[in-house]
Amino acid sequence: MVSRSTTSPRHRLLEFLLADDAKAAVAGEHYSQTNSWGPAIDLAKAWKVVPRLHDRVRKFGLKLTAADTLKLKAEFLETYRQSAFRATTAIGAIHALEQAGIPVVTFKGLASIAVLYGDSKHRAIQDADILILKDDLPKVLACLERQGFAREGHETLAQYLRFVEDSPGFAGNQAVTVSNMQRCEIDIHWEVAGSGLRAKDILQRAARCELMNSTIPVVAPEDAFILTVHHTIRENFAIEGVCRDLLDARMWLRHLQKTSRLEEAMKWSAQSRCRVAALTLATLVNDYDCSAETSQAAAWLSTFLNSAERHSAAGLGELFHYQLSHGRLGKDVFYLVHSRPWRQVLRGLATDWSGYLRSMRTMEEKLGENRPLHERAARLVKSIPGLRELRLARELACIKFGAN
Repeated sequence: MVSRSTTSPRHRLLEFLLADDAKAAVAGEHYSQTNSWGPAIDLAKAWKVVPRLHDRVRKFGLKLTAADTLKLKAEFLETYRQSAFRATTAIGAIHALEQAGIPVVTFKGLASIAVLYGDSKHRAIQDADILILKDDLPKVLACLERQGFAREGHETLAQYLRFVEDSPGFAGNQAVTVSNMQRCEIDIHWEVAGSGLRAKDILQRAARCELMNSTIPVVAPEDAFILTVHHTIRENFAIEGVCRDLLDARMWLRHLQKTSRLEEAMKWSAQSRCRVAALTLATLVNDYDCSAETSQAAAWLSTFLNSAERHSAAGLGELFHYQLSHGRLGKDVFYLVHSRPWRQVLRGLATDWSGYLRSMRTMEEKLGENRPLHERAARLVKSIPGLRELRLARELACIKFGAN
């Protein structure tokens, strides 16, 4: 277990959100006694977990000031409104694809809501993630265009497809985002290679689940857990991007236990490319919420992995706690500790210089990271951390990008 302090606001909030009831209640009482709910609400909003904060406050009957009560209610209602609207819009788009005879399945947030939470009151989504077969991409884009969705960016589709193959940030994913006039986004994935899962197999294992008086295709729980793990890798195990993954992972493990599939699912995870990160995620969840299913999941995964893999998983756990205490490591740091990102970028530029730069600019504008080259170089120099941070970044880079 990685030691941690619960004195910092970030640690305390995670304790309140993820820990078992006894530990969470203590963290909640601290907020009430110190009248510090306001910053906790702001942090939960930044981590996109306001629904979970709202649920726990209600569960423990905690006292907030009138101003904080109003603030939490307003943030919760707005998050719920947006998530429900995005879910409804995505369900309509998925049905349109199915009516066109296109195989499709949803995963991540929308699947979590459908299977684990039952309602978008309890889980926020920023977009909907769907998985298709690559050969169906032109038909999918045409179908969704008829539903009012369009791809952003000025590059051609062919240029964009070359870009995602040579973009380090995708970490084995290949996807394109479309959005409508209401800014509802759908991320269309056709490959999740970093997970080791094939799209065709995921689609074959999918099931249907009811959501908002409709039924939608969702990934099998075993696949859902692995894809959750894969997302933590893409987000570099930084709490800002993986808090919902931690909460979802806890719920997926509970669901697998209830359906008597936990051990088989952990064997399945141990055979995936995400096996090291799977052990890290299960261990992190168990550190906070030491329930039977999280303990069993972590123990089984540890048994299925070798000593070197267990050591690497511990390193990823250390990276998570380091970033929880000190903030997210700059993404540019990972370019310093592994050659593959550079090789990918150089290959993309060599193949289609202008197209690659157009696609990169589109992606950076979406993320609010579009900067001139000299600023990017200066930021890279400033981001160079100490030896410990470089070691931790190297640990993740080897999992994320493979051997040099």
